[in-house]
Amino acid sequence: MTKVLLVDDESVLLDLGRQILEKKFGFSVDVVDSGEEGLKQLKSRRYDAIISDYAMPGMDGLEFLSRIREKDPQIPFVLFTVRERESVAVEALNSGANFYVQKDNSPHVSFTELAHKVNTSVELVRAEKNLRSQRDLAIASANSKNIDDILSHCLQAAITTSYLDAAAIYLMDEQDHLSLAMAEGFSAEYRDHVIQAHLIPLFLSLLRGTDSVFRNSKTIHEFSHILETIEKIHSDAIISLTHHGKPIGLIHIASFEDDQELSTPLQRFLQGIVVQIAGHISDKIAEDALVESERMVNTLIENLPGMVYKCSFDDDRIMEYVSEGSLFLTGYHSTDLVQNQNPTYTSLIHPDDRPRIMDVIRRAVGRHAQFKLMYRIFTKTMKFKWVWEQGVGVLNENGDVIGLEGFIIDVTRQKVLDDQVKVSQNRLNMLFSNMNAGCAIFLDHDGDSRFILIEMNRAAENLEEKKRETLLGKTFQDYFGPAIPDELSTALINLVTTGTPQSLERIQIETPSGKKWREIYLSNTHVGNAREIFLIYNDVTSRIRDEEQIISSLHEKELLLKEIHHRVKNNLQIISGILKLQGMRTTDPVTSEILQDCRNQVFSMASIHELLYSSHDIGKINVNEYVGNLINHLKQEYVGANSSIKYITEIDPNIVLDIERCIPCGLILNELITNAVKYAFEPGGYGEIRVTFTHQNHIYRMEVSDNGRGMPAEGKSPTGTSLGTELVSRLTHQLKGEINRPKGPGTTITIQFSENPGERVHV
Repeated sequence: MTKVLLVDDESVLLDLGRQILEKKFGFSVDVVDSGEEGLKQLKSRRYDAIISDYAMPGMDGLEFLSRIREKDPQIPFVLFTVRERESVAVEALNSGANFYVQKDNSPHVSFTELAHKVNTSVELVRAEKNLRSQRDLAIASANSKNIDDILSHCLQAAITTSYLDAAAIYLMDEQDHLSLAMAEGFSAEYRDHVIQAHLIPLFLSLLRGTDSVFRNSKTIHEFSHILETIEKIHSDAIISLTHHGKPIGLIHIASFEDDQELSTPLQRFLQGIVVQIAGHISDKIAEDALVESERMVNTLIENLPGMVYKCSFDDDRIMEYVSEGSLFLTGYHSTDLVQNQNPTYTSLIHPDDRPRIMDVIRRAVGRHAQFKLMYRIFTKTMKFKWVWEQGVGVLNENGDVIGLEGFIIDVTRQKVLDDQVKVSQNRLNMLFSNMNAGCAIFLDHDGDSRFILIEMNRAAENLEEKKRETLLGKTFQDYFGPAIPDELSTALINLVTTGTPQSLERIQIETPSGKKWREIYLSNTHVGNAREIFLIYNDVTSRIRDEEQIISSLHEKELLLKEIHHRVKNNLQIISGILKLQGMRTTDPVTSEILQDCRNQVFSMASIHELLYSSHDIGKINVNEYVGNLINHLKQEYVGANSSIKYITEIDPNIVLDIERCIPCGLILNELITNAVKYAFEPGGYGEIRVTFTHQNHIYRMEVSDNGRGMPAEGKSPTGTSLGTELVSRLTHQLKGEINRPKGPGTTITIQFSENPGERVHV
């Protein structure tokens, strides 16, 4: 709708003109009765054209025109004057009026001509403004360095051309997502809230439905109430931005004035400028994409661990372009290799590899395929390198090969590693194939723990008594037959659940030749998303049978040894009984005492054999138990000698001795305790005899002490009779120990010997 300001001092003419222009020609007309009022109106509102009478009180039409042109040289101005004042009309045209219309006796004729002149002048001004905006936009776009500058110029051109207040450009990405690129004239709320909540879905729906939508067409009223309530927008346009038929986004232009509507000419002009805007934006986006692509290519070439080249398609392969990566690869700068100056690249290739290179290239180019080569070169310092070359033929418009393009990189480290991997793989394959233990590999592809056999070695074939081809593809359960042991199933579950390798020392498996014993080790590893189970196992049936025979033999031997100890103990008890009978028959107290000592010594040895007979370990004697038995025996033997003696034992309960050392210790203890019972105390007197047997720092310490009257007179033996002294001394020597008598009250005899039977103790 074209908005017009009508200025005339005749009120009747003003009312008639407004009615005709609005009802017949669709204008929006404001009327004032003087030039002064017209200037005030122009300060608060914007108009597409001004119609003014010439003869008015105060300020006439020419002065009014002059005042308008001082502020706006472009707004269309039509002078409405009587016929007799042609000279005034000429002066008005010279002063900047667009047209003049003479008042006619028929108002309808005059206002029809007036409406035509207004429309013509408005379209001319808009066309001129549109052309100027397009020119300025083209110049600004050509000088812009980034997309933001282009968008800013496009927004200004849209606002200027449309005579509206605000504009926003939305761009679409490759995933058809629409986002705000730049806005001008809108509030912050438009950016932060309305876009996210309402406008983007609205704009997308409109963009897919039509190229343009205008508010005054009533098309988007039902969708855009949010603009009316929050942004106070009363007139807007949404126009698609397309370039070469491809949508790249849209532009939203809006006005905040109540009566600002977009007329058909204005819509047409606006669509024209939008076409230019879309072209400039698309060109800049394409230009930025091209620059970014070139930057990425250059960055890739600069950081490629090798060189990029372009060369001729002939045996000399004359280099037309070589990247600076050649310095790292060959030791030569790119300028040294271009045009095969010094040296030629072909001369760097190992002589044994040169003949096949061009042959491979020709065959690949002939099939219009890439050529891929691995060969050896020598660098400037004569360093040997393996390189990988990959390239393609360059074709002209006729399809003829005119050159080669590609890249060459250093793969020496990779080649060495590959060779090492191949050697290691061959070793592993040889080990896998020739190892004595059976080895089978199961793979779980789908994660359902249905492990399928994918490989097994010859030893596994022999153990299973089946060929590899008949077992491949079987599940873990089928591999061992229907009667898979529960222990093996449990081990597999634990392996899958925890990832911890599982070992089964012996498990019975059903085989075609009967039940066999297996020793099985299970482990796993991950190959991508799949899991592999490694099964290593041996047939231990013969070993288990041998172990059973050995255990049976050992059991028989143990029974035999126990029987021997039992018989020895019985024989010693018979000897003890004979000595007791002899003692009862003699009346000589010395002889009786000697026989009793002999009985005690025999008992000390018989007690050892008795303990060995009843022990779980027939080679070891618990010292604590043995000393207790010995003291109980001596109490019974000397029950009448001194009944007031108290026996105290401090024996380490963990000490065990073999029979070779337990017998000497028993004889020594028997001699020392007997001597204390006989000689340490007064007849009928009270006393204590303490027996200790400890182990510390790999030394055994055996001690017998009493709180009696002490040793006899100087020169007497510390252990009683000279025979007892000799016996204790010899037995201590047999233990490779040391005997000691600390000073103090009573009598204390200490004997120490090493836990190592072959080591002598020095105290």
